[in-house]
Amino acid sequence: MTTFVQQALNGLTIGMIYALIALGYSMVYGVLKMVNFAHGDLCVLGAMFSLTLLRATGITKGRLNIIEVPLTGTRLVLVLGMVFLGGMLCSTITSLIIERLVYRPLRRASILTVLVSALGVSIALSNAMMLVFGREMKSFPSLLKKQYFTVLGATYSNLQVFIAILTILLLIGLFYLVNKTTLGRCIRAVALDKDMAGLLGINVNRVIVAVFALGASLGAVAGISHAMYYGQTYYLTGYQLMILGWASAVIGGIGDMRGCVIAGLLIGLLEAVGGGYLPILTGGLFGADYRRIFVFLVLIVTLVIKPAGILGKPEVIVKA
Repeated sequence: MTTFVQQALNGLTIGMIYALIALGYSMVYGVLKMVNFAHGDLCVLGAMFSLTLLRATGITKGRLNIIEVPLTGTRLVLVLGMVFLGGMLCSTITSLIIERLVYRPLRRASILTVLVSALGVSIALSNAMMLVFGREMKSFPSLLKKQYFTVLGATYSNLQVFIAILTILLLIGLFYLVNKTTLGRCIRAVALDKDMAGLLGINVNRVIVAVFALGASLGAVAGISHAMYYGQTYYLTGYQLMILGWASAVIGGIGDMRGCVIAGLLIGLLEAVGGGYLPILTGGLFGADYRRIFVFLVLIVTLVIKPAGILGKPEVIVKA
């Protein structure tokens, strides 16, 4: 029982990160009907840039990026603000440049052209990070002085609590923005029909820019949280986050934010709990490294039984 609770707590933490990534994918797909494969790389870019800020300000030093100054009280709040806001700003600006230079000219192009271009952007961005930040794995400090708590025999840390609170606040803010504000109504209108929204006076380009900015900001928070949780970041981590974030979006239902959150948490639980019990269930034949088998099994089952996702609605194609 203790093992299950421990893995479930770990799974919920990483699942919240996957949910944020899936929301970025879902928002862009809902508006443009395209898969932004570079989104995972934008998540890592936010973490890489934040680490650069920490080193530039002298907060961390050395190859292992050890914190050199005590972080408590107001200083801790300021450093956390610098890390997250700096990473979000870098990812957002990069995302807007990509949208303007690559995706906007291809808005009327074929689906295959857009997909290939998105893959090209992802490859270019990951290689650019390798050249700028280096190809080695980088240690990322948790910033919080670790404290541990116990529930039902399982242990969780204040970092996990921080990630949970931060994610919940972001989700509440995003749901409010989409459902209760003018910008949110414009986003929903453009997602339903871009041409009709434009005829009704909505500036479609500004709405799309806003969606890319929101998605990149959420992705940066997810990337930084992922780096803090695992204590490291790597320029190729974006590929892993892309696969899991897109799987969460597909399982939950593209365009449905609630479904993305549910699927993100589900995938996190499957990874953690499945990874914990897989060596036991297979008699040691498969280790925890194969934990993502469960994720892709659920993805396959979802695509076969309910292709639109858990809460997604099937698209209706009207032939002229």
